[in-house]
Amino acid sequence: MEITKLIIKKLTSQLSEAEEKEFDSWLRSSHENEEIFNRISLIQESGKDIRELGTLNEIAAWDRVLQKVDTNKTSRKRTFRARPILRYAAIFIGLLGFAFWYLFHSVQTPEKIMPPPDKNAITLQLENGEIKVLSEDGSSQIKDKEGNLVVTKKGSNLAYSDSTSVEKLVYNTLTVPYAKRFGIQLSDGTKIHLNSGSSIKYPVKFIKGANREVFLSGEAFFEVTEDAERPFMVSSDNLVVTVLGTTFNVKAYPEDKEINTVLVSGSVGLSNKDNITTDSTLLKPGHMASWDKTSNTMAMEAVDTDLHTSWIHGRLILKRTPFKQIIPKLQRHYNISITNNYPILNNQVFTASYDIETIEEVMGSLSEIIPFYFEVDGNEITINKPEN
Repeated sequence: MEITKLIIKKLTSQLSEAEEKEFDSWLRSSHENEEIFNRISLIQESGKDIRELGTLNEIAAWDRVLQKVDTNKTSRKRTFRARPILRYAAIFIGLLGFAFWYLFHSVQTPEKIMPPPDKNAITLQLENGEIKVLSEDGSSQIKDKEGNLVVTKKGSNLAYSDSTSVEKLVYNTLTVPYAKRFGIQLSDGTKIHLNSGSSIKYPVKFIKGANREVFLSGEAFFEVTEDAERPFMVSSDNLVVTVLGTTFNVKAYPEDKEINTVLVSGSVGLSNKDNITTDSTLLKPGHMASWDKTSNTMAMEAVDTDLHTSWIHGRLILKRTPFKQIIPKLQRHYNISITNNYPILNNQVFTASYDIETIEEVMGSLSEIIPFYFEVDGNEITINKPEN
């Protein structure tokens, strides 16, 4: 399958196991590939439908880039600024049609071109597309390019005010990389804890007469402020979670086959986004609803809520968890990549709890439960059959 189609499918639906392996191999093969994927993720988060980009003719798109740069050669200043674009774009020639589409739009206004943020940075994308890099300490006020106050940051938390003079829905998108977490207090007082490898799009201010709706990719814990007149809605993929005031956790990473909603207190309704009012299923406290993204079916079960919410406090709790489910948890929690060459481990279950342990300590303790050999090389971990 063409990598263009793989990336679009990765961001919009669900990859098969074989496709996932092909995508991961491509992504890890070079830093440039990671930059392509990060840029296209940002395009999607800005509200554009990236599925349309898969139909672009990459040669025609590249010709348009060259033509646009040629027209800018009348200015020595602009020619100098365009050269890095050409060098950067040339790296990706023959890879992705829509990479050139993105660069074409960038070349049109070279004076505004900025390097993409570090993939390990916490970022806040404003309504106008401007991206702010956030630190995890200190206090600051975040303003847009016009100097208007958008949000106040204190440590690893953003706080929005209901008093801001916004009369229409204006969205921000917070993106948190692996191994980090961040918090948001929305304009209505609702608190959101965003887990590693996640992003959430939400209004700067909720508008009277409209539902309070946010859009999640990844995992978040919600403490929703009650408002009987304005339900709070979490949309992810094809699932909508609707509440008035409650605490719950939603895990909806793009690579997962299911969307899991765990209710700690209160009451929530779950429904297909196409039938929000007519086909809603109520979830009871202490239960988890698992929505299968392929079949659009739901299953419920009683669970230990601490197992699904401990990440808020930096803890990782495993209770009879299959190793194949542990791998993505560790990758997100520690910002590492794990290659398992010992498939017999996949269905082995582990019970353990971690908080301040290093990844080496975690792998070492797991290998004591069920023996396996592992090697650490930077942020790459390789698992093999235990040596005799």
